[in-house]
Amino acid sequence: MRRRHTEKRRVVAAAALCGALAGVLAGCGVEPTDVIEVGQPAQGAKQPGAPVREARLYFGFPGGLEPRSRPAAGEVGAEEAVVLLLQGPNEAERMQGLFTELPKLPQGAVTVIPLPGTVTIRLPLDPTRFSPIARNQLVCTASHNGVPDDRRPEDVKVDLLGNGKSMKNLVCDNDLLTPRVGTGAPAPSISPSP
Repeated sequence: MRRRHTEKRRVVAAAALCGALAGVLAGCGVEPTDVIEVGQPAQGAKQPGAPVREARLYFGFPGGLEPRSRPAAGEVGAEEAVVLLLQGPNEAERMQGLFTELPKLPQGAVTVIPLPGTVTIRLPLDPTRFSPIARNQLVCTASHNGVPDDRRPEDVKVDLLGNGKSMKNLVCDNDLLTPRVGTGAPAPSISPSP
């Protein structure tokens, strides 16, 4: 009998404690606040056909390609973006480890011709001799900047022509893009070796 009475007390005490905790948590003194404006709103994926107000350039990075956006005053087409790409990464981008595998070319030596669904890039060099990173720097940059016909970048075909050689119907190779945090890719280890 005494045991039953002790159990009943414990149940009542536990119920009272839960009630008190619920009251404390509900009235903890945190008051709602208004929305605080800080910076620009988040920007998501670009809509096909929407004016591009930035140049999307692809540079080499240890492990693959890394996209970078540079602000622009107006819409940026494939021609302007490729010209910017051929100038290489700026100082801030180089400090972040970005590089180019494209050769230095004289200004005006490359011609970019965007047509609906395709971009042709005429080079003064044989494109088959470019590394996969260098080729994809051109292909990804051209396909992600103001191509006519409102196609998604992955649907744009790029032709590289030069020195009597050609590589046709190339698409941006997503396997070369560096993995992003939260994509399921294993994070690199930074612990010192024993």
